Amino acid sequence: MPEFEIIEFIALLLILVPFSLAYYILKRRKDMIPLLPGATFLVLSFLCTNLEAFAAPDAFNFMEHLFIMLAGISFVLGMFFMHYIKKSDESIIKSKTK
Repeated sequence: MPEFEIIEFIALLLILVPFSLAYYILKRRKDMIPLLPGATFLVLSFLCTNLEAFAAPDAFNFMEHLFIMLAGISFVLGMFFMHYIKKSDESIIKSKTK
């Protein structure tokens, strides 16, 4: 059974900080919404990395690699959507005065 590593826990905490602020970022930057699924899969991957030290290491290791693969696919599709499909004339950053 793999043992708990503090560096993986610190990495999880570091990735949770910007992910927890995603609501406030998305309120101002609507163009970042296509990247949210990839970020969610990335957080789930880090979570599975930490959980595999406690129970079912084979299952969590599989889910960790599955979520990394899904994060990569989601980021590529999000970038494709942002670059080729979404053509908008509206401002990227929403001002508070409106």
